Amino acid sequence: MSQPGWYPDPYGTGSLRWWDGENWTERLNPEPSRPPRLRLPAQEQRPRDEIEDTHYAAPHLQQPTWDAGPVAQPLDVTVRRLHLYADDRFVAYGSASLAWPHVEWVAYWAAERPAGYGQGARTQWIFQAGRFPFRGGPRVEVVIERDAVSANPGPDGEPEHVWGRLIQLCQEHAERRLVAELAGRVRGGESVDVAQGLTVHPGGVRGNRVSLSWSSISGATVDGGKVWIQQAGSGAPVLYVPQQNPNAVLIPSLVFQLRH
Repeated sequence: MSQPGWYPDPYGTGSLRWWDGENWTERLNPEPSRPPRLRLPAQEQRPRDEIEDTHYAAPHLQQPTWDAGPVAQPLDVTVRRLHLYADDRFVAYGSASLAWPHVEWVAYWAAERPAGYGQGARTQWIFQAGRFPFRGGPRVEVVIERDAVSANPGPDGEPEHVWGRLIQLCQEHAERRLVAELAGRVRGGESVDVAQGLTVHPGGVRGNRVSLSWSSISGATVDGGKVWIQQAGSGAPVLYVPQQNPNAVLIPSLVFQLRH
């Protein structure tokens, strides 16, 4: 993909994203009504001593866009010499596989790893989906790095594109159900633990010694490796959970559904 233009967003937003001929930009078409705070992995080279172990926000809108987004096509590539396949029924990587209706938690993020242990600085795109218990239950985990993907020439050979396709399939076939199930339990009067650090209940949310009612919450965003709950009025983030925690990426959509 060398020609600049609008292409289906590899980050799974359901919009088109502008490809400038070398890199994905932050321009979306159509623009979401409330754009996410999204940091794309930096393309430029930085001095090695300036590179930190930085986590990037996975692409995830404040408002659900599943109904508006196109159906994702199956993904069939080789990553680290293991077969990765995902479609509308299941995801499989190597010897591990999981049907989307059986998925109970998901997590995905990108991280820039500093140089060390004989390796240069590198970006990793991580995707996980599994069943509880989080430590010990069945899961599919894919870690994608530059030059680790083998596929036919084209976008499916690009690690960010593969990662985005996985996320899109997960959003369409697992996240919509998970968010609906969690929201239904809360509306039914339950207090639900989400992302190992946030309790969502009929009156609002609480975590890390902070409690917020629904009327005091303006929304949730993903930024800097954390999912932030924002306070109404100021819009300041006052409560967060790490993005790598199971189902943390569901929080923006869950908060949106329960606030409306």
